[in-house]
Formats: sequence, C-alpha cells, structure tokens
Amino acid sequence: MKKKLIILISLILIIFMISVLSRPKTKPTTSPSFSPSPKNQFNFNGFNPQDSTQQTPDDLKYSQALTELHQQYPWYSQLPIETSEYRIIYDFDKQSFRIRLLTQPSETIKQVAIDKLKAIGVDLNKFSYYFLEK
Repeated sequence: MKKKLIILISLILIIFMISVLSRPKTKPTTSPSFSPSPKNQFNFNGFNPQDSTQQTPDDLKYSQALTELHQQYPWYSQLPIETSEYRIIYDFDKQSFRIRLLTQPSETIKQVAIDKLKAIGVDLNKFSYYFLEK
C-alpha cells in the first residue's frame, strides 16, 4: 500500500510539474488601443521649439553647401561608379578621379572607365584621373 501511495504522489507531482512548466513564462501583453484622431493633428511629445531655432539655419547651410557642390561638380551625385571591373570615385584631396581596377588591367577596361566618366558629364580637360591596379 505504501508503495502505491508513493507512485500516486509521484504521478500527481509529475503532472503538476508538467502543467507548471508548459505555461508561458511572461504575461501576454495587451495590444494598444488606437482611437481615431482628427486629420492633420501631430504628436509633438518631446518637441523642444528651441531646438528648431538652430536646426533651420543648419539645414539652410547644408542645403547651400550641397547646391554649391552640385554646381561645381554636377556629376558628383552619380558617383561612385561601380562595376565588376572597376570602381570610380572622386578624390577631393587630390582633385582627381581614382579609378580602381578590380580585375587584371587592360587598355579596354581603362578606356571603358574613361568613357563612363565622359558619359556622366565629366570634362576630362578640366579634371584629371589616375588608375590603381590590383
């Protein structure tokens, strides 16, 4: 009888452990409820109007600098040019295009890269270029 009681208690204990371990460990989160809001109404939580007084002049300076860059270098937005054979960037320190050859160098690949510079509007009489070979 004692043996049957121990088996019964062990069985109840095992069933209890299984049920406890099979429960989710975290409580399910409730999804937030959304209520309709009037059109054109924005949430400005965390907005500091004093931050915008500096942001506007900075945005204007950035815009002006970008405009000047595109006026002086109209092809700049089309760089880098990358193919499986070469990569072209403009090096502002050297005031020159760097054409890095990614495969074995050949005159054909070099000429294709030069033609690509011409195709995006680069005046090669005004801007120089050099090659870096693998």
